[in-house]
Amino acid sequence: MGLYQGRALERAAARRRRRAARPWPVRLAIGLAALAALALVCAHVPWRWVRERVAVVGRVRVEGARYLDPARVCAAAGLHAGDDLLALDLARARQALLLDPRVAAARVSYAWPRDVRVRIVEREPLLLVRHGVPWEVDSAGVLLPPLARGVVADVPLLTGPDFSRWPGGTRVLTPGVRRGLAWVRALGARELQLAGQVSELDVADPRTTGILLMSGTRVLAPAWPPGPRVLSALRVVLADLEKRGLPAREVDLRFENQVVVRPADGPDGTAQNASTDGGRGSG
Repeated sequence: MGLYQGRALERAAARRRRRAARPWPVRLAIGLAALAALALVCAHVPWRWVRERVAVVGRVRVEGARYLDPARVCAAAGLHAGDDLLALDLARARQALLLDPRVAAARVSYAWPRDVRVRIVEREPLLLVRHGVPWEVDSAGVLLPPLARGVVADVPLLTGPDFSRWPGGTRVLTPGVRRGLAWVRALGARELQLAGQVSELDVADPRTTGILLMSGTRVLAPAWPPGPRVLSALRVVLADLEKRGLPAREVDLRFENQVVVRPADGPDGTAQNASTDGGRGSG
């Protein structure tokens, strides 16, 4: 042990002995005096000034917004930059977000040093429906009011069911809605990728689903989506007709092991000749 280190240890030991030798009233008086001095200092600190300039929200970070505007998300949650950081009610902000029909899930948390993070999961529209003006329906059948006047997603229109009496946020799972959602999922399968060609799904007839394609061709199908083999045959037939430049008025899937094509009328009013490969049928 070095000489300097040894002397330092001796001085520390001497201080401890002196403190231990003080009577307890003296130690108590010193402690109370220290507390009084600390209270006096705290009393003169401008706490309101400190809180207004330091304990405030710096930014509100919105994550997961795809269709919704981040400013709208902040307004729905009641969160803004400059809010009192110590007075925030994060649970209440989350519940306010969940009242928006377009928000499926939400999480609100603090982010270092003075920010607030808002993470949302939006509802993805799969269908348009008539509600005076077009509204949207997500995969769970929840009815979504438009984001803005005249702004809707580029998804098929479902015709047949009446939605005028349902408010936004209502989960509508009538047979017609379930059929429409089933068709969107079936046609959107990775191996088919036909959903982008669909303009309208008509489920007014409980026995038949009418599918209007972007090309103007109408597909007559069973009420519920058939198996992948039939839908794959439809994809092949549509691709073959497009390759040959043969417009079709109707394609009928209601016959077993056949895809029947009814050609569009020619310019002179006569039916054009159309055929399909693979023995799937022609009309």
